[in-house]
Amino acid sequence: MQTTSVDAALCQISYGFRSRVSSYGGYDVNGYRFRSKEHEREKSGLATVNSGVCVSCVDDDNNETEYYGVIKDIIKIKWEGSLPLEMVLFDCDWFDPTPSGTKRTENLGLVEVKHAARLSVFEPFVMASQVKQVYYLPYACTKRPDLAEWWVVYQVSPRGYIPPYGISDDSTTSGPSQVQELSFFQEEGLDGTFVIDLNIELDNATPTVSDEITDPKDLEFLSKLNSAAEDMDDNTYEDDEEDQDDDDYDMTNHPAYDPNDY
Repeated sequence: MQTTSVDAALCQISYGFRSRVSSYGGYDVNGYRFRSKEHEREKSGLATVNSGVCVSCVDDDNNETEYYGVIKDIIKIKWEGSLPLEMVLFDCDWFDPTPSGTKRTENLGLVEVKHAARLSVFEPFVMASQVKQVYYLPYACTKRPDLAEWWVVYQVSPRGYIPPYGISDDSTTSGPSQVQELSFFQEEGLDGTFVIDLNIELDNATPTVSDEITDPKDLEFLSKLNSAAEDMDDNTYEDDEEDQDDDDYDMTNHPAYDPNDY
């Protein structure tokens, strides 16, 4: 009888994870710094709100739907066994993804969520590696009651590094600290190569644009300018010679100086 080999990690996962989990106030992944809503409420002096998340899902009909929510808690689960298997999950409050809770204006790229509407089913958890970070902006206009219940979704761009906790980037207070550069997940480029053909006779290439003046009218105009400049230089030179002659003294008729006269 032939036995089928089972991957060790898959076998360990089948045992189930530990009943005791770890909870965190913040977590860095994919170029984002996430924080739970409770952590942001308790920690004063934060300059940014990092609890908004977005995840894209595809149903059986290949229709993509984006879910928007707010992180309530960040937990890490570990599996029983010798291998260090663990997973970080975000426990989130999800807004209603249906048209009654999420509005999209495609030509403007605008997404709005009704902050009081919630997802009808209980599916709070999402893998931390699957989400993107968003920020929710309330409307500044207070004279429109219909806008008060809607928030505008702003997509946050990931960064190449995340500063350590406690430095000025993460709070309004600044202090001496060094930026720690971390590596994040980045998809590889597309497979394939391309060739640039540089087999060109550059010495024989003819420039398409030339600075040489060939128009007869322009040449005549430049000739007149040069002639006028030369005449002006000649007149200036003659005036200088006349001034120099006036300044010279005729010493031949001047009486000689005799010291015995005194």
